[in-house]
Amino acid sequence: MNKATKNPSSLSLSMKNMSRNGLAGAILGLFGVVLGALGAHALKGILSNDALESYKTGVYYLQWHASLILFLAFIFKSEVTTPKYVRWGIRFFFIGIGLFTGSILGLVFLSTLGLNARFLGPITPLGGFSLMLGWFCLILHFLQRLKYRNTDVN
Repeated sequence: MNKATKNPSSLSLSMKNMSRNGLAGAILGLFGVVLGALGAHALKGILSNDALESYKTGVYYLQWHASLILFLAFIFKSEVTTPKYVRWGIRFFFIGIGLFTGSILGLVFLSTLGLNARFLGPITPLGGFSLMLGWFCLILHFLQRLKYRNTDVN
């Protein structure tokens, strides 16, 4: 008996959780498009070439991972039925987007304003590591599926 059949109300709660993940992924996707347009049009003359490249990198990673979160929330409509490693992957993607993209954009904007933003530099690799952990969780999920699929056949 799985969690959903034990407690039907947990299914509706878990569907709300995955819907929140989908909503957050869609908002992050919109945010990425707005930031991309801002960088392509308004910031070209303001930011140095290096700063603009850093900005583009932050937005690029934001867009990819927002799309992935949205896709996962769409595929796994209920958190109860969402495999553990996928849930953890989504969590790491949210953390990674915040730390990686947030620190890059913070560095770019604060430096452009002439403020010392060097304290944000060490945060960027932590965000990148969190994104890697998210992908690693997805790898674990698929390895686990392969393992179970192989034991069912034998």
